[in-house]
This record gives sequence, structure tokens and C-alpha cells, in this order.
Amino acid sequence: MLYIRGGSPDGRQTWSRRDILRVGLSAGCAMGGWPWLSSFAQGALPEAATPAGGRRSFGQAKSLVLVYLFGGPSHIDMWDMKPDAPSGIRGEFKPIDTNVPGIQITEHLPQLARQADKYSIIRSLSHGDSSHGSASHTMLTGYRPRILGEVPPREDDYPHYGAVLGRLRPSDAGTAPFVSFPWAISTSTNVVPGQTGGFMGRALDPWRVEPSRRAGQTFDVPLATLPDGVDGARLESRRRLLDELTAMRGKQISGELATIYGRAFDLLVSPRFLEAFRVEREPDAVRQRYGENLFGQSLLLARRLVEASVRTIVVYWPDRTEPEAFNNNGVIDKVAVAAWDTHGYHVGNTPNFPRLKDHNLPPLDQGLTAFLGDLAERGLLDETLVAVTGEFGRSPKINRDAGRDHYGNVFSAMLAGGGVRGGQTYGTSDKIGALPADRPVSAGDFAATLYHCLGITPETEVHDRTNRPHRVADGVPVWELV
Repeated sequence: MLYIRGGSPDGRQTWSRRDILRVGLSAGCAMGGWPWLSSFAQGALPEAATPAGGRRSFGQAKSLVLVYLFGGPSHIDMWDMKPDAPSGIRGEFKPIDTNVPGIQITEHLPQLARQADKYSIIRSLSHGDSSHGSASHTMLTGYRPRILGEVPPREDDYPHYGAVLGRLRPSDAGTAPFVSFPWAISTSTNVVPGQTGGFMGRALDPWRVEPSRRAGQTFDVPLATLPDGVDGARLESRRRLLDELTAMRGKQISGELATIYGRAFDLLVSPRFLEAFRVEREPDAVRQRYGENLFGQSLLLARRLVEASVRTIVVYWPDRTEPEAFNNNGVIDKVAVAAWDTHGYHVGNTPNFPRLKDHNLPPLDQGLTAFLGDLAERGLLDETLVAVTGEFGRSPKINRDAGRDHYGNVFSAMLAGGGVRGGQTYGTSDKIGALPADRPVSAGDFAATLYHCLGITPETEVHDRTNRPHRVADGVPVWELV
């Protein structure tokens, strides 16, 4: 069934595939043709099933930038404040007005408050899972994993948004389709699932980029430079030799490995793509505007990769400080960013409010403001979808250690650009920020909204290693946002 918001008491109108075909075929008979039918078969919604705004925004985004605040950012202290709640819930921060009448956010995001016309806030996300690992899988893929908890990645995990886009909306040759940095996220026991191609295979994994240890260089890139004495001609010769040796052995490289090899060779001879990683060539004033810290410089790299036509760029929140990576070219990691996992003293970390005020919110405010402003000034925001979320929020009740605990029952996310209408909020939580009170948004709805802006409908299918089909999203786009 295809569910469409609006028209029924619960905000959804139900269409079956038979209904859509019947309406389309009737229109086709009346008008002498049905040109939309082939586009529907390729994953485009018919106009009867999509609001006018949704039709305009479908496929508007050329790139997705996912800013992932791993650890669980506190919705109630950032995007969805409750100043009238009891003190043990509302906390220490005060709300401030934004440049959009009626929208308030925390006082510790003052620069973003002046940019609220550029983004929308979802305040009613919910999936009910409070484990870092499985909740991250849910928010990075749009699907709950088969096993909940702090479990390692599995071959049957659902694929990351970037992997799906790499399959359905591949980038041009010479550009990696999916890049993530500054490192893979993990808990104390496991690498977090949902960061890879999952059941679609290793060929759709991201190119991972890490901070550089080389003087004068900010980020390292696998295969970014050729060995001494190897020029483009010699590289091509090696590529032909590999093909010949493989043929002589009487078998071809597996399709997955062949894809990886081919992409590596393409990137080695792609100066435009490789140049994007040389963040240190940006003017000092630009680098300082983003923030002299790893998160800010990661967002600057994201902007450069958008300009290089990379389809999916994932900036994971750097939850550890490595100042030696930024001690060259006058750039020093002055802000010690920390994880958003603000339980408090009993797990040996800083309590919620000083952690957010002194460590996390300042670089988030500065970096995101510079990033959104830079994209807008360069004419890139309308075609770049920016999504900012974590795996869940934090508990409304402040615990005895002056922290907030994991909370998946309701939380917030921010969307900007790429077909999203700025200057609005969607959904509400209850008076203490504990449950959705209006227009709840599932992880599947969130995923469907991203895919809609990128030109993919929820019914579009991808196949796993055994060729079984899977919908890319088990949800409905939030039409009011696009």
C-alpha cells in the first residue's frame, strides 16, 4: 500500500497500487496516453499521489550531507525546549527567539538561531530504541536491525543511505559516490552497524577519510597520491597488467572486487576529486569561520566534496580530541569536542549541561552556521540536502548524576536545503518532551523524506546478495517539509 499524508482523519490517505494504476489508466484512456506510467515504474510518484510542493522538490537534491551527532544529542536542551516544565526536566538552558517568528531554540546556538529561515526542525521523531548500536542502524538506514542492542555489524544489515544512493544514483566516473569521515563510529565494544553497504555488498561501502598525521595536510585519503615514480601512464599500464593476469588465470575478478578495483583506479587519476581533500588550501579566514577544530574542518571538507559532485557525504561527530592532527598551518584544535552521551558523573564524563555549553554546542553552532551560509552563498544549498540527527535524544528527567540518559521515545532532527522548506517546525512532543504529541515521524518516514528529495520513492527496490528485493524505505515522505 502507498500511504499519502492528508485527506483522512489520521492525516493519511491510502492508495493501493491498483488504485494508482486505475486512476492512471483512466486518465490515459481519456487523454490518449499515459506518459507518467513509465516514470512511475522507474520510481517516480504520479502527480495524483504527491502534493504540489512534493512534485517540485522530488529529486531536487544532487547531494546528501548527513551530519551525524553520535551519542544522542539532547533534544530538550537544543531544538525542543520546555521552559514551562519542572526544573528537574527543563534544565539550566533558556530558549531564545530565532529569525523566524514563533520558533525558539537553545540560547547556546545563537548563530543558528539567526539562520532558522534556512532549515526545518522535526520535533516528533520516534523509534523507541535506546541502544547506541541498533538505534544508529535505524537512523543511518531507515530500518530497525534484526537484532537490537549493542551488536556488531552483520552482512544482512540494511544498507546506509549512501550505499543505496550509490546503487540507484551513481556518481560520475572519477568521483567517489559515498565518503565518510573523520572516522567510523563505535561504542566501547563494537563498531556501530549501519555505516556500510550492508546486504548490498562491500562495493557500496563508503570511502573512509581520517585526519592526517602529515605536516601541512589536514586529511588523509586512501590512494590519494601515487607512489614515487608512478605517473598516470604507468598506472594505466598496471591496470592493463592486472586485467591480463586475471584473464590468464582463467577467471575474472568477482563483480564486487572488480568494482572496488575499478573505482580505485578511476580516483587515482581524478585530480578534481582528489583536490577536494586539500582543505589546507582554503584561505585562513574561511577555515577560521568554520572553526579551528576537527568538526568544523570536517564540514569544510564536506562543502568541498559537494563541489566535487560527491553524492553522499557523512560527517560523524568526532567524539575524541586529536590536536596533533591539526597542529600545522597555524590550525590548532582549540575546542575539545566530546561525545553527546551525557549520562553524568557515574560513567566518568562531564554532566549534561557543562558538556553541552562548553564543548559540544559552540563548535556545532559555528560549524553548521558557516556550512549552511557557505552553501547558500555559492548557490549550492538548493541542490544539497543537509540532515542533522543523532541516534536518539536524551531523557526528559535529569538523573541524579546531573546528566540525561538514552531516550528513543521522542527526539529531534534538522533538515535544510535540497527541496526542504526552511523556517518551520514539524510535529510536537508533549509538555515534558517525553513522547510525540502530534504528527509522529518514524525512522522510515525520515528516510523516505531524504530519498524523496534525492529523487527516489519509498517503493523503489534494491536487492541483497541473494537477489531478494527490499524497499528503500518503509515510510512516507513528510510532505509538509518539502
